[in-house]
Amino acid sequence: MRDLFRETLRIRDEIEWSRLDFIWTDLDLCLTLAAIAKRRYRMGSRELAERAFAAAEKGYSDLLRYFSQAKGLTAEREREFQSRFNRLREQLDGLQRLG
Repeated sequence: MRDLFRETLRIRDEIEWSRLDFIWTDLDLCLTLAAIAKRRYRMGSRELAERAFAAAEKGYSDLLRYFSQAKGLTAEREREFQSRFNRLREQLDGLQRLG
């Protein structure tokens, strides 16, 4: 019984680590999409810019929802995530002004 409990805890921790890794990686993707949208707006490719912007915006809202379910973060790690979320939000807000 004790081994089953330990295995359950190990799997739970692995799931949480995977969730955080997914969020971090997808935040990078959303930041990239925001940069692409900015370049496309400046080049006059409005339709392509809007597609990239929409994907980044949806990613942002989805990732916030996933992040709200995350557990076991240290205060430092949570600040790192919040900083990255804030950076993405600022870029998306700037893009709204371009569009």
